[in-house]
Amino acid sequence: MSKLHYVGPKVEISNHGIVYKKSKEDKYIYLMTALEILKDIDNDYEKKPAYSHVFNHESVDMDELDTVLEHYDHNIDVSISQESEIYKQKIEHQIAHVKSLPQLTDIDKEVWIKNIKMMEDYTTQREMNKIYYMHCIHEIVKLIHHKKIKLIITPFNKNFFHVLNTLKGKLITGKPSLDASVIEESDKNNIMSLRLMIRN
Repeated sequence: MSKLHYVGPKVEISNHGIVYKKSKEDKYIYLMTALEILKDIDNDYEKKPAYSHVFNHESVDMDELDTVLEHYDHNIDVSISQESEIYKQKIEHQIAHVKSLPQLTDIDKEVWIKNIKMMEDYTTQREMNKIYYMHCIHEIVKLIHHKKIKLIITPFNKNFFHVLNTLKGKLITGKPSLDASVIEESDKNNIMSLRLMIRN
């Protein structure tokens, strides 16, 4: 499997240059949180309606990622290879599209294509990070369905907020779809937490 590492925010590439969209963060920063949740909710309890994550600031070793995902999907190598190839084809289609634009001069086309090629390693790595992240999300959703989990409680921080909202979206739009919501709560000591509430 490919080596993953942080690269940076999403980029918009054109003949005018390269713009970094800081609001579209690299999925790599959320990957470890998703992997933690995946590992933690796959427990030995047959009927556990809720999962509460105790965040102890210990990160999961990235080397575990391959082993964990292969546990759930023995063909994960093939799936990721296929998705990677599809993305490479997307880059080729972008270049072909730029070449076909009648309103651009040859110089504009050349600059745009050079920008795409210059950022190819960057954008490909971001896509690989996203592919692995979404595979983690997919496996969490499968476990939620299989174990009939109704509640996931996590610490209140940006990473958990992002992952829980990704899960909410996948649960709502999935088949079968589930009603899901993410809410913020504080306890008697004013310690904030996040709750992903899941209903049939």
